[in-house]
Amino acid sequence: MSKVNQGCRNAFRQIYEAHWESLYQAAYARLLDQVMVEDLVQEIFIDLWNRRESLELHSTLKAYLHTAVKYQVLKKLDAQRIKRELEIADQDVLYYQEDVLGFQDLYQELEVALEKLPEKSRLIFTMSRFEGLSTDEIAQKLNLSPQTIHNRMSQSLSLIRTELKEYAPVIALMLLN
Repeated sequence: MSKVNQGCRNAFRQIYEAHWESLYQAAYARLLDQVMVEDLVQEIFIDLWNRRESLELHSTLKAYLHTAVKYQVLKKLDAQRIKRELEIADQDVLYYQEDVLGFQDLYQELEVALEKLPEKSRLIFTMSRFEGLSTDEIAQKLNLSPQTIHNRMSQSLSLIRTELKEYAPVIALMLLN
């Protein structure tokens, strides 16, 4: 190893020993993660060594190193924020998938319950709850009295409540109001 190369290594060692602790403390105050901070400080010194021949300082070395710590900390914090947001998004997708699967189960159970209704009652229920028609509109379309529509709806709702009792809170919100 040449004397110049040895001199560079000694100078670098002196820079490291003079600044590593203050850089570590500055980064740790923000990140609170020993391993991450150690890696961050090491990356800064590796970058300093790799750029030793081309680096132009416009301030003191200490200011340069602390600025490097500041930017590296910001990058780490941003990466952590993005990671958290992705984890939250993944959880939202899982909850959505569970909701969809739960809704599909409910819909299948509702179809089974509707099949147990007499044909005319099933038609009245469908017109009321799925098509959004009023009692009077259904009565007019089917040429029945509003009271008949009301009675058939009551019977249908009673049967559906019984058949779908495990889904009662959801059914109450979706269909039975």
